[in-house]
Amino acid sequence: MLRLLLVRHGQTDWNAQHRYQGHSDLPLNQLGLDQASQLAARLQPQKIDLIFSSDLQRALQTAELLAEGRGIKIQPDPRLREMNFGLLEGHTFDDGLERWPEMIRNWVQDNNQPPEGGERLDEFSKRVSQFFTDIRQSCDGKTVLAVAHGGPLRLIMQSLLGPGSGPAWWFSLDHGSLTDFQIDDENIIINRINDSGHLKNS
Repeated sequence: MLRLLLVRHGQTDWNAQHRYQGHSDLPLNQLGLDQASQLAARLQPQKIDLIFSSDLQRALQTAELLAEGRGIKIQPDPRLREMNFGLLEGHTFDDGLERWPEMIRNWVQDNNQPPEGGERLDEFSKRVSQFFTDIRQSCDGKTVLAVAHGGPLRLIMQSLLGPGSGPAWWFSLDHGSLTDFQIDDENIIINRINDSGHLKNS
């Protein structure tokens, strides 16, 4: 059985300002560092065999704090990056709607018509699915920690829970939260989803 621990990275300044980040490579702010540290303390007793992370620094910083003292090398994987939002990165949704109303309306109606320079939803879903398939095939019997962003984590959760769970965007995932599944060929056990009980100042 695969034990899969999913962690959303800690907060950045753009998160706090509700700006799209996508592939923009921002560091954690102080609250984000605190969130990662608090989760590290929560996970300290938990055996972890492998740690994968998005290669963007907000995820890697979170993963580094979670890996401290474990002697485990973090494996950065660009397939765990957030969706690329192209021209919209650095802007809020309302700002984007004011600047590029037609572009944003087209994207809302069809996520395979992304903002200029952005990533189609089907392309995004394909790369995340490839990562998840590789993990399921190669990590049976291990406890795997994956640190990523809201978008890819929601897609993995939707894949596990099935189409009846609704669109991936319906899942709420707080910064620094923990989601925990046990997976084998026949069963999926949900231990926790979006657990942020360890966070004191969020």
